[in-house]
Amino acid sequence: CTATGNATTCCWPGPTSFLDASPEDESGAANKVELAVSELFTIPGIASAYHTSVVVNGEEFFFSDSGIFSNRALTSHQGSPSEQIFIGFSKRTGAQVLDVLQSHFRPGTYDLIRKNCNSFSDCALHFLLRKRLPGKYAAMEGIGQRASQDMLDRVTKGAYQPNQAAVGFSSDQVIAELDTLGPDLASSSTAPLQSKPALFIGARVTVMGLKNAESLNGQGARILRYNAVNGRWEAQIFFTGEVKAFRAENLRPAGEIVFEPGAKCRIHSLQSEAGKALNGQKGEVLRYLHDVSRYEVLVAGVSKSIKPENLKDFIDTDER
Repeated sequence: CTATGNATTCCWPGPTSFLDASPEDESGAANKVELAVSELFTIPGIASAYHTSVVVNGEEFFFSDSGIFSNRALTSHQGSPSEQIFIGFSKRTGAQVLDVLQSHFRPGTYDLIRKNCNSFSDCALHFLLRKRLPGKYAAMEGIGQRASQDMLDRVTKGAYQPNQAAVGFSSDQVIAELDTLGPDLASSSTAPLQSKPALFIGARVTVMGLKNAESLNGQGARILRYNAVNGRWEAQIFFTGEVKAFRAENLRPAGEIVFEPGAKCRIHSLQSEAGKALNGQKGEVLRYLHDVSRYEVLVAGVSKSIKPENLKDFIDTDER
């Protein structure tokens, strides 16, 4: 997540001003919106690099290599952003940000130059308040897109590799789609956003699902930090002491049962009235929801969010 200094911000609002796309009626708006900013590094006279995220009622939302994450500890800023700027009050909620933007910011589509945390913050601010992210925080992307691959290789020491999944992405196109949405939106989220997140600084995790480093699968580790440059989680392997960068999909809370996407499972021990009706039913695991520490499971054609302790392996429990 990067941005330049003053030289290239002439076509953007100033460092602390937020461009209003159009006047917004704030009557009845009760959801507090802030922008969290961390300055990553500065090249004197040339550029500064920034990581940004959007905070709604204390809940942080940011884009990573594994899609959109939310938490209440400002984890993507190691808990202490350089700035936390009040933007305004919105009628729309954090849950609606997640519902509406997750299709545009899917796992595996992160790109340091073309589609990063600042791209997400820009779209989220517009969705919530019809404001755009100031160029101070995001102008480097334009420079990077005009630079040759050879130049990018030299600057990043070969660390940057273009993500083909991000080719053609445009924040302006996403915002144009957002402008077609009606003012009244209902959130489709069925799990509470403020349930315990699976990944946070200090969390103990188990490595799983690696294809190119299979020897690490099953190893225990502890999360040290979120790396805002590559959108991955850095964790220290207990056995070797090595620090590795992982996608969220390859980490699970220590002690939890692990299901791969596509795995068959059976639901059990739900206690709510609605949940009891699901007990004993078979399902297919779609993905792990790290922000709420649950699995998304397809049951009779309907997606459900279920805790790991309420799932069993289908083969072990199938009656034959």
